Amino acid sequence: MVKLIANGFGVLSTICFILSFQIKSNKALYIIQSIANIFYGTQFYLLGATGGLFNMGMQIVRNLLLLKIESWTWLKWKGWPALFCIPSLIYMFITWTSWLDILPFIAFSVGTFAFWTNSAKMLRLSELVCVSPAWLLYDLIEGAYGGVLNELVILASVVVSIVRFGWKGLDDPDFK
Repeated sequence: MVKLIANGFGVLSTICFILSFQIKSNKALYIIQSIANIFYGTQFYLLGATGGLFNMGMQIVRNLLLLKIESWTWLKWKGWPALFCIPSLIYMFITWTSWLDILPFIAFSVGTFAFWTNSAKMLRLSELVCVSPAWLLYDLIEGAYGGVLNELVILASVVVSIVRFGWKGLDDPDFK
């Protein structure tokens, strides 16, 4: 029963992620993805997948900080992405049980560097080639089937957004 409830949270996360990539505002994307990460993190919590849970929490903090990147100039420092990945790296080493533990770290780290660029192109490209594939593999191994659905839908949604807005269209200032 717990797995069913957990995967239900994964489905709720999927709905949020679908919406996030179809909006022409990185700020709205950060908010909607933070909500999605709460659902996704709840799924990992219920499944006992602590690496996924920790990194979802880190993603929420990252996304909320990025909402203020234009007004809080200290957030524009180029070193923040690397510093922000350190807790994830430490957590991975402290809780290390297998090579599976590296996947949430990779997904979080690549996503953090991409998000900090505030580039719609970079956000979508990193999601397409690294972030979602890493989470997809982690979800499959952990039995987070709502998360598997989530990552497959995210991949499709990213492709749809690229087709919908065009690759060059992602440079539009409306995406900031």
